[in-house]
Amino acid sequence: MVKCFGHKQLRCIWLIAAMLLWASSAMATVTASVDRHTIAEDETVNLTIETSGSQSGEPDTSVLEKDFELLSRNHSSSYTITNGSMHSSSNWQLVLRPRTSGTLVIPPIAVGHEKTAAVTIEVTKAEVRQGAGGQPDGDVWVEMSLKPDHALVQQQVIVTIRVYQGVALAQAQLTEPEVKDAVIERLGEDRQYQQNRNGRSWEVTERKYALFPQQSGKIEIAPVELDAVTMAGAGGGGFSPFFQSTRPLQAHSNHLVVQVDPVPASWHGKEWLPATHVTLTEDWPEGKVFKTGEPITRTLTVKAEGLASSQLPALPSLLPDHLKAYPDQPALSDDKGEDGIVGMRREKVAMMPTQPGTYMLPEIELDWWNVATGKVEHATLPPRTFRVEGAVAAAPAMTPQLPGSSQPAETATAAPVQRVVSDAGWWRPVAIISTIGWLLTLLWMVFRRRRPHLGQTMVKQQSPDVRAARRAVIDACRNNDARGSEQALLQFAAASWPDEAGAAMAALMKRCDEPLSGQIGQLQQHLYGRDQGHWQGHELLHAFEQHDFARVTAAPEKELLPGLYPR
Repeated sequence: MVKCFGHKQLRCIWLIAAMLLWASSAMATVTASVDRHTIAEDETVNLTIETSGSQSGEPDTSVLEKDFELLSRNHSSSYTITNGSMHSSSNWQLVLRPRTSGTLVIPPIAVGHEKTAAVTIEVTKAEVRQGAGGQPDGDVWVEMSLKPDHALVQQQVIVTIRVYQGVALAQAQLTEPEVKDAVIERLGEDRQYQQNRNGRSWEVTERKYALFPQQSGKIEIAPVELDAVTMAGAGGGGFSPFFQSTRPLQAHSNHLVVQVDPVPASWHGKEWLPATHVTLTEDWPEGKVFKTGEPITRTLTVKAEGLASSQLPALPSLLPDHLKAYPDQPALSDDKGEDGIVGMRREKVAMMPTQPGTYMLPEIELDWWNVATGKVEHATLPPRTFRVEGAVAAAPAMTPQLPGSSQPAETATAAPVQRVVSDAGWWRPVAIISTIGWLLTLLWMVFRRRRPHLGQTMVKQQSPDVRAARRAVIDACRNNDARGSEQALLQFAAASWPDEAGAAMAALMKRCDEPLSGQIGQLQQHLYGRDQGHWQGHELLHAFEQHDFARVTAAPEKELLPGLYPR
């Protein structure tokens, strides 16, 4: 029996097929990237095209013929199986040589039904270079250059080393550049490409460094040396150690001098920051209304192109009254790319408002020197205003209302004590109560003497990380090391409450009361206030050892218990 599909069924089938085709195309991705975004006219650039998913087909490279010459093309594929599903990917490596200089665009390249995004590169005029002296032969030589060759003290200078080889090499080793009165950092991995010079094609290995001169005057960079092995009588063929004898090969680069100028007289900033670009950003929690006693986490980030993170200064921490600050250790990181170092400093601080009202955090301004324009510039954060609601402090403790009493509870100082005359039997209950109180006091003293010290009990129950951090706090306080005590407290808080490690000081302060909270506040005032005297750690040590963190942490859970007296 043949059953025909109606119009509705056919429309559903077409819809499902279209959705499947859309899903398969959505899973396929095609990307294009280059190994360098700035090259010379006589150099090559490596273009990588990658596909993943169910994409099929070959890249259509005909769109490259206008501005580039395709020198070589390699293809590889891979397949992986994850949780029973197979994933495929393909990779094409294209070596391109530009036909002209200027800003060139690698247009979108079609692979099957998808296209890559356009990629822009800068092509400079071919430089007239001179080979390094002392070459053993013309098949391998080393060249070293720098940019700029005239810089300011602590300004980034890019040192580029290129090894040109016309023969295959093995066991190649290149020494590091040696320079005095400067800090030097390697930038990323080596890059390899081809270059035409004097009518000959060379394989080039390029290595870059960032150099930061630390004093003015002439800074000399000694030549680097290359040690390698090549085939005796080798030409441009491959390296095959079988049936051929080898010979050692040595080459060295040229010698360089950097002229370093001192800090300009027009600079009047606090910290000398020569860079190409500096930004100052802020991460702030959502909302403008907060509650008294709850921490507010603020994160400030300084990002500088052409400076290492170690050169970036601490940001000013001027705060209004009734706003306590508990800063975490700053996070430093460096992004090392082909154009140099981008340093980043991130400061996170937990601010605790102690009174309601409107607060304003002042503007933050960071002066820096633009090495491109030779002028002072400023990175700024505008003032921030927010409101805090809630009581100044907890209400005074009230005397609990006795069961059956219709009068409201009174405080202990609500009215003067009045002398009341009663019958002669008043002394009996007083004597009984006094005797019971004396016995309870005696039992409490005996129990306190026999039980282990609170700090010792806590240490026995703590993990090794917490015990080590606790030991660090004790040692730093005994050595009167204010900065070390702060760092040890942060480590103790992060180890004790790992879920709140991102705001360790705030986590610690939430579990503190007097006298420990006051001692930590005095430590913060010494470190970040105007007090430059000698700090003594014995009072903080005593408060830390006596504090019962378990009791304070468990305090909020008591609210889950029913009240002792009906309301």
